[in-house]
Formats: sequence, structure tokens, C-alpha cells
Amino acid sequence: MPSAPSTEAIQRISLKNREYAYIEDANRGVVLMEVGPRVLTLEAHLTLVAKERMVEVGAGSWCVVRNPVVRLEGQVALDDFGQARVAVGDREVRVGPKVFPLYPGEELEGDIVPEYVLGVSEALRLRALTAFTDTHVSDAHRRREAGDEWLVRGPGRYVPGESVTVVSLEKARVLKETEYCVILNPVDRATGRVQEGRRKVVSGPDVFFLEPGEALEGDVRRKHVLSELQGLKLQALDDLSENEGGEPRARKAGDTWIVRGPRTYVPSEKVLIHREIAALSLGQGEGLYVRDLRSGKVSLVQGPCQFMPEAHQELHEKRLSPDAEALLGLTPPLPPAEAKDARAPRPTTATEKGDRTRAIVLRIEDSTAVLINDFETNHARVEFGPAKVMLRPYEDVTVLDLSGGTPKRPRQLKVLMLRLGPDFATDLFEVATRDHARLRIKLSYKWQFDVQGDAEKDKAIFRVNDFIGYVCENLASRIRQVAAENEFETFHKNASVLIRRAIFGMDDAGRARKDRLFSENQLRIIDIDIKDIAPVDEKTALKLREAIDTNIQIQLDASRQEAQAAAELKRIRSEEEKQLADIASHRKSEAERQSLIELQNRNHQLETLSRAKVEAEAQLERARVESEEALARAESDARASRIRSEAEAERERLTTQVALERQQRLNDLEVERQSRLAEVEAAQFRQRVESLGGGENFVKAVAAQAQAAVVGGLDKVVFLPSGANLNLFDAMQGLLGPGGPPRLSATHAPKPADG
Repeated sequence: MPSAPSTEAIQRISLKNREYAYIEDANRGVVLMEVGPRVLTLEAHLTLVAKERMVEVGAGSWCVVRNPVVRLEGQVALDDFGQARVAVGDREVRVGPKVFPLYPGEELEGDIVPEYVLGVSEALRLRALTAFTDTHVSDAHRRREAGDEWLVRGPGRYVPGESVTVVSLEKARVLKETEYCVILNPVDRATGRVQEGRRKVVSGPDVFFLEPGEALEGDVRRKHVLSELQGLKLQALDDLSENEGGEPRARKAGDTWIVRGPRTYVPSEKVLIHREIAALSLGQGEGLYVRDLRSGKVSLVQGPCQFMPEAHQELHEKRLSPDAEALLGLTPPLPPAEAKDARAPRPTTATEKGDRTRAIVLRIEDSTAVLINDFETNHARVEFGPAKVMLRPYEDVTVLDLSGGTPKRPRQLKVLMLRLGPDFATDLFEVATRDHARLRIKLSYKWQFDVQGDAEKDKAIFRVNDFIGYVCENLASRIRQVAAENEFETFHKNASVLIRRAIFGMDDAGRARKDRLFSENQLRIIDIDIKDIAPVDEKTALKLREAIDTNIQIQLDASRQEAQAAAELKRIRSEEEKQLADIASHRKSEAERQSLIELQNRNHQLETLSRAKVEAEAQLERARVESEEALARAESDARASRIRSEAEAERERLTTQVALERQQRLNDLEVERQSRLAEVEAAQFRQRVESLGGGENFVKAVAAQAQAAVVGGLDKVVFLPSGANLNLFDAMQGLLGPGGPPRLSATHAPKPADG
């Protein structure tokens, strides 16, 4: 602790052991250091600057001293003024156990820290602060330049030198047997230099450290365990030679190839893995579109097979027209206007979840046809159902835009499959008669295509894209022409005949034909159905309805009269049948009543007998129950009496047993007490005998005293053994026996005889 300068001329300072002080000499302008234990006498020109304890570095610890003192042959070098020289800017590492003071100018850098104890999987990352020669390298000395970084691996203890600083503690990376990793910018172990831009593959099992400057490419990866249906697409980053099938195979930079299983593959540093490839299992009726990257040609691979593409092949996504893709489900659903006709055929495909590389398979329904265009050969073909057709790489499906609705409107339906019929098309249109009456006609045409089985000729069915609109418009125009040639009354009355003649035409014999063929697309109309014919004008429609109502009323009146007559005849017949039925039912009811009376009598007898039987059985059951109850009650009373008797006998037995045991214990206690009293008296007697001298002397003494007592008429005798205190002895009865003379007492004299 610094102390204030003393005002006295001379100051005395005591330094303990392991203490030191800085003394400033004002005459020379230097600061000196004194180390205890000692007592300092400071004159006027000396001043105490500070007093500190020495730095103590224990075993296994170290510290860094900045600006250390200069030592020559183990001694601190001093300048001309007697002050220690310091190497300004230098660092000195001091390892314990050590105790030392800090000379003026020296500073402790940081704290005292323990040595680094490194395990097997630990290392220190170091950085050189200045250039020096590293002597810790096992094989040879290595020159380190300022800024170089390297690792010191465990196991062991390490203390960094003056020219080294610890950057971090590194952990070893452990690779399992099934793992590998790629190291970027690997360090050359011989020179310790970073090889910029290079790659190095480390395969497990292994334990390694990332050297300073190295980095992992990605993360630790699993080794590629390939089955016979798996492979890897590789690319050479540089010229190399790899072993394939037991023979070396040279690869040029940029080459791509496929490595197939079964095997375990770890790429070298000159190989880049593009992707993993799995063989695609194609069943019967399945296929894949494959593009050759060298020629650009797309081919179709059909199953059943296991297909794995080559290095120059890739899967190709087939594209169709937008309408065809929408109908096949490869794109979002069609708008409602295009998907509202439920009768429009919807094809199904073999694509899974929109996978466009899978071959598109059309399942053509029965009585339908599809036109497929091949844009590679500019050829079209027609496929008829039922069939399953797989589209080739350059083929597309023709989409038909058909009219729909009633009346027909163009471009309402988009379909892939053309129905061959027979089918119906309903149309609604207006016509005008010769007297300018306008009628609204609703017709339904039954149609079908004439298919000859010739692939080239059958293409004609697709010549008219909207055959529905074309046919309906053509036939409506013919009906309008016929209507314009006739008056309203004539046309309305003979509408069926006139419309059929207009549609089917007349043969050479003047009779109406039964069908009509459109040669443009081989469509044949085979029948028509007149749904409705109604005037457009309200007045005409009203008059027509009135006429129709009048005819209907006449027919209804005639029908009503016929119905009334039939009802009257039916009523008369029903009355006759009712009378006959009443007579028959009366006879039958009398017979049934007689049978009922007999049954009632029989039931009454049975009821009486059953009631008596039930009462008797009930009385018998009641008597049995009462007897069983009495028997059970008697048994319970007897059992209770027996239990009480047994309990009373047991109580008496236990009471007697307890009394006997108590008397026995009292007797035993009395015997024990008498025995102990006898032992006590015997012991007392033995002690008295021994106190009188024992043996013949005791007998003589007792006999003499007894004789004197008899002669003197004493009741008790007091024996006084030699050298003993006065003892009272009352044992004459025991010595002389029960028949001896009366007891003598030493305490009372004999009473004088009277007279």
C-alpha cells in the first residue's frame, strides 16, 4: 500500500517476508526496489512510493509479465543509476511454483492462470505474435512467422511461450465408420501451409482436428451405401483415374458418369456428386420420357423394367396443349363453364401427383375415339375404345370445342374423347310460318358415327371440330325452310310429319327416309324426338291454348260420362255382392259364437282347477317354509347355547389357570426368599466364626462361655474375640440345637430368685 511521505528527516519502514517496496531516490531521480524481510531507514531524499506483496505463482500455473527486466548470467542488469533495466514491449512467461517481485516498469498481463491440460480429443489453437523457431514440433524445429496459426494436440500439459497467444480450445471431430467429410483448403502437414482452393476427403472411422484455415464443405456426410437399384451421378473436377470393376479408368476434367451399386462409395477430392439416382420400377403399361443430353432427342422407355438413366440422360417433362393438360389433370381444373356437362368423357392418366416425366396413358372408354397427332412425323392416328394408349414423346391429343346448352351455344365443352354414339343432342330454336306466326321448337336428335374400321377413313369423324353445333344449325335451317312454306294451322297440325321430312328427306318412292348421313364427318341422325312446339306470340299462344283446352274439356266430359256409367254398374254389382257376403258372414259368425261359448266353458273349468291347484301348492309351500324356519331357529338356539357353555367353560378354565400360575409364582418367590435368607444367615454365621478365630478355639470359647452362662444364670452371652469390636451374638440356639438350654443375654442380668 502506498504511504504518505513522512515529515521527519528519517523514516523507518519494516518489510515482512515476501514483501517488497519501491523507494524513490530524489537525488538521482530513480526508483529502487527493496525486498523483505528487512527494516529500511529512509533518509530525507528517499521516499516510499509503494509497498506490495510478491507475486505468487503456484505449481501448475503461469503468468505473463510485460516489460520484463533484463538478466545477464542470471542476475538483473542495472543501469548507471542503479535501477533495473526493462525490455520495453517484451513479454515473459513465468511458470510456477515461483514467488517474485515486480521490478519498477514490470506489469502483470492478465491473471495467473492454470496450465492447459489437454485430453486426447482436445487441442489448442495458437497464434504467433512474433517470428520465432518452434521447438515443440516433434519431428523438427519449425519457423513460425508473426500471425501464423497452428494446433497443439493433447494429451499433455502446455504453457504458451512469450511469442504465442492462445486463440481457442478446439475439440476433435469424430467420424464414424459410415461417415466422411470434405475439407476445403487443407493444410499441408509437411510445410504447415494452407493449400488454397484444394479439397481433401477424410473417411471414417477417424478422429481429426480442423487446422487453422481449413473448413468443412457442408457437414459430415454418410457414406453412400448403394443397393443394386441405386447409383450416383458424378463429375470429375480434375483429371483422375478411378478403379471400376477391378480396372483403372481414366477420367478427364468435366466428365460425368454413373456409379452403380451394390457397393459403398466415398468420393475422392477430385469428384463432385451431382445427385443420387434410384432405379425407377416401371410396371406393365407404364413408361418414362427420357432426353438424351448429347442429341436432345426424347425417347419413351416402357415397362415392365427397372430403369436407371445414364450420365448423358435425364428425365423429360412432357408438355401438351393447355386444354389437354387441363383435361388430363396436369394443371388446375377447368373453369365451371367448361366443366359443367357431366356427360363429357373425362380421361384418366397414369401420372402420379402431376409427375410429367411419367408417360401419359389414356384409358379410352368404350364407344369413344381419340385423335392423336404426332408432331415428329406430322401424322395423326385415331384410337378407338376400349383401349389403353401411351402417348409417345412428340404426340399430343386433339381437343374438341363442342357446342352445349339448350339452345346450343358454341365453345361450351372441351373434350378429348369423341363419343361414337348413339347419343342425344337437344336444341331449341324459333321458326316462322308463311302467315308470320312464330313458333318455338324443342327437338332432341339421336345420332351416331359410322365407323368403318379403316384408320385413314375414320379420321373423317374429326373433320368437323364442333359437330354438335354444325348438325344442330344445319337441321334447324331445314326446319325453318319447311315452316316458311306452310301456314301456322297446317304446320302445327302436321308438325311431326313435316319435321321428319325436312330432316330425313324423301326417297325415290316419295316416302320419308329413316335416317340422315352427314358425309362431312360420317355422322348419322337416326331418330328425332319433338319435345315441344309452342307459339312465340302471346295471342297466338292464348288462342292455341283455348282450342287445346276446349278439346281437352270435350274429352274430359266424354270420359266423365263413361266413368259415371261404369261406376253405377260397379255400385249395383257391389251391393249384390255385399248382400251375399252379409248372409255368408252371418252364418259364419253363428258358428264362431257357438265355438266361443264352448271355449269359454272349457276355459272356466281350467281356470277353477288351476286356481285350486295353485292355492294348495301355496299352502304346502307355506307350511314347508314355516317348518324350515322353526328348524333353523332351533338349530340357531342350540348353537348359541353351545357357544355360551363353551365360552363359560373356557372362562373358568382360564381363571383357574391364572390363579394356579399366580400361586405357583408366589411359592417360587417364597422359596427363593427363604433360600436367600438362609444364604445370608450362613454367610453371617461364617463371618462371625471367622471373627472369633475359627476352628477349635471357637468351639472352646463358645463352650466356656456357655458353661459360664449356665452357671451364672445368664440369658445371653457376648463373645469378644481378640482385637475385635463388641459383637452381639444370639446363636446359642443354633449351636446347642433346639433342645438346648434357654438363651443367654449379655445385656440383661438374671433376675434374683424370690426369697
